[in-house]
Amino acid sequence: MTKPVFFARYTGAALLLAALPLAAAAQTTAQDSLLRRGDLLGGRPHASVPRTAAPARRLVATADPGLARYMHESIDVNRLPANQLLGVYERFLEATRAQRRQWSTQDWDEASAALTRLNTRYEAVRQELPLDDRLTVRTYQGEFRTLQGARRVKDRVNE
Repeated sequence: MTKPVFFARYTGAALLLAALPLAAAAQTTAQDSLLRRGDLLGGRPHASVPRTAAPARRLVATADPGLARYMHESIDVNRLPANQLLGVYERFLEATRAQRRQWSTQDWDEASAALTRLNTRYEAVRQELPLDDRLTVRTYQGEFRTLQGARRVKDRVNE
């Protein structure tokens, strides 16, 4: 291997490794801006946003009707352990991908409400999840919103 090829190959790898801290900082900044717009749940609140105590909620041990309808599983979101949350998101997105072409606007609204309830549970247990799982959940949240937005655009174009 000649010296220029060797140098170029390993210099590129070294630059990528050196850029990891910058990429992490950039992602945090992007997440913070998305959180301020309200697109994704689970990020750190911005320092300028006053924190208020959340109202106390009574947890009811019942299966979520939206998740049960689309995933064909009985899942009590309020009691879902952190270690099972990623799997539920994954199965929910698989169901969304498989069924999305047949969904009406009402179906999308119901699925969105189910995802919102799942996101609320994620917010409650996210500190128990490893960073990789939190990033994967964020990806699933974004993918759902992208699919939903694509459907809205398609509906508008077809009108």
